[in-house]
Parts: sequence; C-alpha cells; structure tokens
Amino acid sequence: MSRPAVDADGGVFAGSLFMLESAVLDRHHGDREGLDARHSLAVAYLRAGRAAESVALFEAVLADTRRLLGPRDPDTLMAEGNLAAAYLRVGRDVAGLETMIRNAGMRTEVLGPDHPATLTAADALAVALRLAERPREAIGRHVDVAARRTHVLGPGHPDTLTSRIGLALARADDGDVRTAADLLDDVVADSDRWLGRPHPVGVTARGLRAECLASLGRAPAAHEELGRAAADAERLWGADGAETVRLRGRADELDRR
Repeated sequence: MSRPAVDADGGVFAGSLFMLESAVLDRHHGDREGLDARHSLAVAYLRAGRAAESVALFEAVLADTRRLLGPRDPDTLMAEGNLAAAYLRVGRDVAGLETMIRNAGMRTEVLGPDHPATLTAADALAVALRLAERPREAIGRHVDVAARRTHVLGPGHPDTLTSRIGLALARADDGDVRTAADLLDDVVADSDRWLGRPHPVGVTARGLRAECLASLGRAPAAHEELGRAAADAERLWGADGAETVRLRGRADELDRR
C-alpha cells in the first residue's frame, strides 16, 4: 500500500537548482534574506533526492537562525521541522522523530495549537510515527490533527481530507483494514462533494481504498475502484502520467490473480 513520505514544509522555489545555488552565492548569509535563500536551497535538495546535502545545509541554516533570529522565530521553527524531515529521508529515524516531536511542541507553544504551521508539523509527526511502525501513536495524532483541521480549515479542505487519509492508513497498519476502508470511503465521498471530481486527493483516497478492498479479499470491488482512480488520474495528468500508469498497472495485477 502506498504511503506518502514526510515532506519539507515551505521553502518552495520555482526554478532550477543552478539558479537557486547561484542566488545563495550572491547573498550574505547573515541576514534573513540570505537565510531564506539557503533554506529554500536545502528544501530543493531534499525534493531533488539529494537528502544528504539537504541535511548538512539544514543543520547549518538552523544553527544560524537560532543564533541570529532566536529559537522561537517562525523561520527557525520551519528550518528545524525540515531538518527533521531530512533526517528521516536519510534513515536517521531516531534523530528525525526526536527533532519532529520537539518541533511540534515548540510550534504549539509559540504559534498556538491551531496555527497552520503547527497543524502541518502535527500532521508530519503523525505520518512519521506511522512510517516508524508505531500505528497506535499515529492514530491518536491523526485523530487530533484531523479534528483541528476540520475546525480551522473546514471539512472539505484538502489538508483536512489528507489528515483523514493518514488516519485510515494508520488504522490499516494497526490491523483494522475494514475500518480503514470505511474511512477512505467517507473521504472519497467528501472529496467529490467539496473538491469536485477529479481531484488529486480523491485519486489518492480511491487508490488506497482499492488496496484495502483487495486486502479484504474483495478483488472485483478493488478492481472497479482502481479503474475509477485511474480514469480520474488520466483526466488530471494524462494517460502517460506516472500515477495513471501505476494505477492501471495495479488493476492489471488484480486481473492476473
């Protein structure tokens, strides 16, 4: 069953790595603009699969933000959260989880429990616990962040629905696949209602629900759900899109059983 990895929070740069590296070289490291550029480069490294480089740069950026801006500054908190994600990406699970737990607590203290950045960190921690094979802890975290996102963002916000998908995955990992399938069925319905069809959240939920149905021995229903997910993926990303190809390939696997 596909499980999303913990991703970096913010620091998005729409351009080439070469351009961003050049921008970093052209800026002073001792001001906020220079820190922002280095942080964006570290995020770009992480998303480009250069996780080891991102760890080294995040560590340097975090040290500088703590020194120059203070440990409670929002930019410091973002850098620390992203360092935790980078640690997990390179297999430093203990350091990653410890950093993520500390960061989530600090964001709650500084920004408040319902701040979007706090909710992002809380959701990332729930995902990390699930990936660390600690589903019971992940379930509690996902229940909490899904409820808070429903209150703050609304029931139809993509982030709220994503947190509910995470809860379903944690239930499946804890052995309750039937409940996971029911939860994903609700997410599919709410995604169609609030976001329209097709939507990436709906594609994800349908694909994962199909996997749950297959695990429950309901291959025909799983095949139908994969077909719907693949059709939606094709409308979003084309017939040659990676997710379209993956979903159609998974449906073919079920046919051959």
